[in-house]
Amino acid sequence: MRELHHRKTLSAVAEALSYSTSAVSQQVRLLEKEIGVALVEPAGRRLQLTPQGLTLVAHAEKILDMLERAEADVSVSMEQIRGTLKVAAFQTAALTCLPRVILELREHHPELTIEFHQGEPEETLPALQSGEYDLVIAEAYPGMPPPTLPGIDYRELFEDPLWITMSASTAATIDPDSHIIGQLAEAGWAVEAQDSVPRTWVINECRKAGFEPRITCSSEDLAVQLQFVEAGLAVAVLPSLALEKASSSVRRFPLSEGMQKRSILAAYRAAAQDRPAVKATLQALKRAAKTSQGPVHSDPYEVRRG
Repeated sequence: MRELHHRKTLSAVAEALSYSTSAVSQQVRLLEKEIGVALVEPAGRRLQLTPQGLTLVAHAEKILDMLERAEADVSVSMEQIRGTLKVAAFQTAALTCLPRVILELREHHPELTIEFHQGEPEETLPALQSGEYDLVIAEAYPGMPPPTLPGIDYRELFEDPLWITMSASTAATIDPDSHIIGQLAEAGWAVEAQDSVPRTWVINECRKAGFEPRITCSSEDLAVQLQFVEAGLAVAVLPSLALEKASSSVRRFPLSEGMQKRSILAAYRAAAQDRPAVKATLQALKRAAKTSQGPVHSDPYEVRRG
């Protein structure tokens, strides 16, 4: 019932729990028979819980939290941190700070296994809430905080500067002392996938400048976006982490006089915050974050304003 509340369809619940869809449906029907009241009802092509179903899910959340806190208490009593921690992160975090974190944990906690999954926050945060992951590296863009999810806490790791990037030939047409985005109304744009937070943020910034961006590249892979920028096929707003291996042909501008930054966050279930494996990983992430930020003005090919 808890999974159905979060995932909305029987097939999604079946996939998450490694059951067949018919087995999930049968379990729901049996529970309804035991209680004597309908627990789910159709809502378009999906299912939604009735008030009685929601009451059961609220109790289920409390029970699962108690079980997780009990597991954390047992783990604290052990001399060595052990077990498996499932961590999810978006691409640039996976390519930069996360490998250092896993190496550090392997050295200091050899009995702890880190199981890594790559994914965007729009998918990994709900999966964290339902218990599919134990810790998620997420991002938040200016004016667009991460979603508030019951039972999920966030810890900021560091801020990652955002740059408007373009080829040298495009940069030659730009006045760095004027509003940068406003000068790129005719350019092609590389952005992330439909409905993602980064894409929504970029489109909103363009609309503030008075135009609808012409999308020529849509990819969650920031390395692909960077390739389009390097080839002069598009401009893109890219974070510093994605520009560590950018070629000398890429020029970067601050988006405004005050540097815009995205926040890199660690998300975890509040019930698991005392679990030694979670605490050790958060500490390792904080240390890795210090080496991942880098100086804001470290690129000799950056175009400064003013």
